[in-house]
Amino acid sequence: MEGNWFTLADGTRMLDFMSQLISDSMGHRHPAIHGELSRAMERYGHVYFGFGNEYRARAAKLIIANLLGDAEWAGRARIFASGTDAVESCITMARLYTGKSVILTQAHSFHGMVIGSTMMRGYRANLSPEGNFDKVQDVPGFPAHGYIPIPAPEFEDWKGSGRLPSLEATEQIVSAIGGENIAAVITEPMLGGGGTFPHPDYTAGLCEIAKRHGFLWIDDEVICGVGRLGEWFGYMHWPGVEPDLIAAGKGLNGSALPVGAVIASKEISEHFEAARWWSGSTWDGHPLICATIVGNLEYMLANNILQQVRQRGTYLKDRLDAIQAKHPSVGRVSGRGLFYTVDLVNGEGEPIVPEDRYSAFTGDLSNLPNNIIAGENAKRGVFMGGFTPNTIKLGPPFTITQDEIDLALDSFDQALDIIDDKFLKS
Repeated sequence: MEGNWFTLADGTRMLDFMSQLISDSMGHRHPAIHGELSRAMERYGHVYFGFGNEYRARAAKLIIANLLGDAEWAGRARIFASGTDAVESCITMARLYTGKSVILTQAHSFHGMVIGSTMMRGYRANLSPEGNFDKVQDVPGFPAHGYIPIPAPEFEDWKGSGRLPSLEATEQIVSAIGGENIAAVITEPMLGGGGTFPHPDYTAGLCEIAKRHGFLWIDDEVICGVGRLGEWFGYMHWPGVEPDLIAAGKGLNGSALPVGAVIASKEISEHFEAARWWSGSTWDGHPLICATIVGNLEYMLANNILQQVRQRGTYLKDRLDAIQAKHPSVGRVSGRGLFYTVDLVNGEGEPIVPEDRYSAFTGDLSNLPNNIIAGENAKRGVFMGGFTPNTIKLGPPFTITQDEIDLALDSFDQALDIIDDKFLKS
């Protein structure tokens, strides 16, 4: 693995146009990240969270002072070894801080390998047993006690009028539960698993509901944070909104090592700092993980990578708009920065696979549109497909070049010919 490419066992080189799991944001084996890791390994192994270490302090300062320096709300950061850890800690903090138990979580959400906040149908640790792939079994006990789903946001091209139906439904759920029983709502700026960029009115509207009813907003930025959507954090696309807690992850170090972080507001930070909080994990603030954060963020800041994401993202969107105009199977292009999704439709403009984001991925998966696209792209040396049946994800590394975008989009263009022929022509 090197740069924006990886090599398969048979020697085939593949352009990684999905950053593997929308995770390897600086490509593979970036020298700034691995260089700092090498230097850290000369000084450190494991340092348990009861001790301080230089890299933990530097990583926290970069997150709070540099990435969020203009945001008055941000207080402290805590480093973990996964996004799941960060999400779970945010939920624990919300419940302890508010003294309430209920967590609201969106349909189609993915918040890690947990059976509570994650509601993504088909990707919440479901099992299709051997010999019976037409069935699906959720983990017994799903949904976990204390988690209540709210509707997913409308797509950004929703053409209705008035208040969004998802917000109306959420308001009714909140009224039925009672705000005095709700600790927090957890959302993603752009749904990573579901691939949905919300309608412009959604995020601010949901935050208004949370504030009015007295519960917190947990912003899951594990996928979208640290530049992926063209801002340091995805919530910044909605001026005037501020999260109470952020769960961060992959983008902090480009997934060079397992990583997660919680960023808490000043009020919440001081609440826990003044208390005696019995909370700790073996990997909290691991110096080698923190070193990769330092190497990544210092490089991104020094080289204005955020502006590069915006420029490359604009070019990518222009190419996708041209492809949409050419292919009737492309029903929607949405996203920001260097994370776009393309929703595929049939001749009636409806999702090719009717279950769409509610798919449980049972039966034969080989003829799903996303897998057809992945296979066609692979023939031309491009790693690009999707998770949900009708949705293609395009999330290349921030180091992608314009020529590499052209290579990937030319391949995608040809792959869509197959979709047009298969699903739109009789």
